[in-house]
Amino acid sequence: MTIRYAYQTIPNGIIVKYLDIDLKNTLFSGQAFRWNEDGDGFFGVCFERGIKMRKLNHDLIIENIDEPFFLSHFANYLDLSLDYDAITKDFGFDALLGESLAFAPGIRVLNQQPFETLIAFIISANNNFARIRMIIEHIAERFGKEKSRNGRDYHTFPSPEVLARADEHDLRACGAGYRAPYILNTARQVADGFDLEALKQMPYLEARELLTGLPGVGIKVADCVLLYALGFKSAFPMDVWTKRVIHNLYGLNSTKDADIRAFIAEKFGRYAGIAQQYLFYYAKSHKLGK
Repeated sequence: MTIRYAYQTIPNGIIVKYLDIDLKNTLFSGQAFRWNEDGDGFFGVCFERGIKMRKLNHDLIIENIDEPFFLSHFANYLDLSLDYDAITKDFGFDALLGESLAFAPGIRVLNQQPFETLIAFIISANNNFARIRMIIEHIAERFGKEKSRNGRDYHTFPSPEVLARADEHDLRACGAGYRAPYILNTARQVADGFDLEALKQMPYLEARELLTGLPGVGIKVADCVLLYALGFKSAFPMDVWTKRVIHNLYGLNSTKDADIRAFIAEKFGRYAGIAQQYLFYYAKSHKLGK
């Protein structure tokens, strides 16, 4: 991938220079669930590593990684191939989106691990942010690998093969509730050969249709996986908040999926998913559209 930002190596980490990212707005905007505030920064678990990120003036300091891992995994995780300054400037034509950008600047859409993201958003159905985080953490503690980095213990998220061998009762004990059989059966299908990575090469609607064939995966969950893990920046997850924005504030009357998609494509273009992240965070924070 082409990295649009200069970086340099430091002992035990990487500095990305002049990166306009707000870590709290990005990590707590409803797309990721395994990051926690940690003193002057944020500690999270991804790609089976415990990683800390913090801002220093205009630079982003990433600790507990080396240059090969940064280039192979983490630069893409942070979506460093996209110029968000240019993208968000193009959003300036829209008053509501402009307010959303001003309210929570510096949000980037992360490229996360597909299987973990899939399970996380199955868990997200009829759930809140704090409880989703808790259930994911319980699953990692029960089924993941225990690791330690710089004196900090953490657990990785289990692989599809490991989770496929879980007992439904154990998943319920993690707080998954009625979602437990969906998690278990989806893990089994992925372990048996459902190729999440192959979806990246498919047209958007084809990839979404295949995802919705998995247990517990509706259109909203599929769009979340497509946007947050598979690189489809035009995907626009529609939850209660974004539906209120589209219907009540933008005035779209139709509830047909095709009409909504056409409206979104015309209104926000190829980076509709990035626009959605700003609108979702702003609408939920302000309880807009009720």
